[in-house]
Amino acid sequence: MNDNFPPANWPDRAVAFGAGLASALLFVVSTRGSSLAMALAYFSPLPLMIAAAGFSFPAALVGALAGAALLVYAAQLPFGLGYFLGFAGPALLLAALLQAPLASRDSASPAPRFMTPGALLATIILLAIGVAGLGVVALVTHYHGFDAALTAILKRLGPALDELASGLRPVAPDLEADKIKRLLVMSAPAGVAASQTLLLAVNLWLAARTIEISGRLQRPWPSLPENLALPRLVAPLFLLAAGLSFKGGLVGVLGGAVAAATGFGLALHGLAALHGLTRDNRFRGAWLSGLYAAVLVLEPWSVVVLAVFGVVDSAFSLRARKARSTTVKI
Repeated sequence: MNDNFPPANWPDRAVAFGAGLASALLFVVSTRGSSLAMALAYFSPLPLMIAAAGFSFPAALVGALAGAALLVYAAQLPFGLGYFLGFAGPALLLAALLQAPLASRDSASPAPRFMTPGALLATIILLAIGVAGLGVVALVTHYHGFDAALTAILKRLGPALDELASGLRPVAPDLEADKIKRLLVMSAPAGVAASQTLLLAVNLWLAARTIEISGRLQRPWPSLPENLALPRLVAPLFLLAAGLSFKGGLVGVLGGAVAAATGFGLALHGLAALHGLTRDNRFRGAWLSGLYAAVLVLEPWSVVVLAVFGVVDSAFSLRARKARSTTVKI
């Protein structure tokens, strides 16, 4: 282990191991179906991230594996695999990347370098795409083809889809019920990718702040409004994937998943940019209050607007331009 993961004592190992089991327990709670259960399950990666990055990574890994094994024993193999591949695995990887120093390009500088918030968010996007894509590939492989998989899912989820389709009829009265149900199934991977992006991003931020407050964070945690910026490659990838999502079939489903993950990441980028650009504004509190009210009321359209603003900031570096202009004035 490097200096960022020093040898842990036994109490730290016990905490980390217990956190791995607690993470699996929170995941199990989601099967109850209530709103509170779903909310608790949404934070299932949090104790694992805190334990792996702040206490003992090996013990947290063993705890997560033990939790996955218990899920396999108590339920089924797909349930345990789903927990580990969709929640525990990404949480452990992000915890490792949070604390791991990068190789320095400047040998004269002794200060270690760490992954930027933008690079961590880009990793989250890749993980979300991987989780959604893995689910699609597994279904297509199991049913020996995309069309066969779609038909089987439509048949298996028939009653639930009928209820959802009837609820959407007022919004799209010209669409036939079968087309609405088909659209719902094909958009599910995009929903998984977007949800996974938000889930991992929120949990990583909470974990980093918690570990920082406890004094166990071995890196400086930067201010996100000024430093959360995705790599510029993400914006064109989002535009390309959004175009492919209209092709239909397997390409359209995968394109939609990529567009959803990158779009949600760009929305977080745009939100950070708005926080940074309004930093010195005397009406900042009112602006941000109105912004969050609009996000809650106009969701999901507010996410689209924030994603577009994220694309604009990625292309024109608005925060960097503001910083340069402020420096010149001073």
